[in-house]
Amino acid sequence: MNKIIFILNIILFALSFNACANKNLQIEDIQKINEDELKLVLIKSKNIKFYDFGTLQITPEIKLNVFQLGKLLGSFIIKDNEICFQNDCAPKWPASRAFFGNVSYDKLFEEILLKEDIFDGIGKELGKDGTIIQKFTYGGEDMYYERSNGKIYFKNLTNGVTVSIIDYKK
Repeated sequence: MNKIIFILNIILFALSFNACANKNLQIEDIQKINEDELKLVLIKSKNIKFYDFGTLQITPEIKLNVFQLGKLLGSFIIKDNEICFQNDCAPKWPASRAFFGNVSYDKLFEEILLKEDIFDGIGKELGKDGTIIQKFTYGGEDMYYERSNGKIYFKNLTNGVTVSIIDYKK
């Protein structure tokens, strides 16, 4: 009798565990991401410290999705006049200043993500393999910005703010 109860408990446990697992898969909005789209994302400022996977989508809006332990943590969305994270939006200029510090401007984050010249191309050089580098001092702060195929790296060497997005390769 005890053996039968024991076996029934194991079967019930297995069935309930399986039901929970299937339910969790439905509850979690798991998106299959093409591995070629994955990026290693490092974002560091006084307000944010993040290092994990992400995806970068350039459509009419710029969308940087960031993941933590395989789950979507949130999305930075850059629109014409505002920057949003988790549906919390702010005008570009105050958002940029809060993130990058005093030496910034409204389109700085956008230009970095689009691999465009920043600060009107100050200190622009052509490096190895077509890498474009900007190294300069502006407003008393030292900046380093590098972009190439598969890589974006910005660092304010004075205050430590960093944005790095590198293609993930196994």
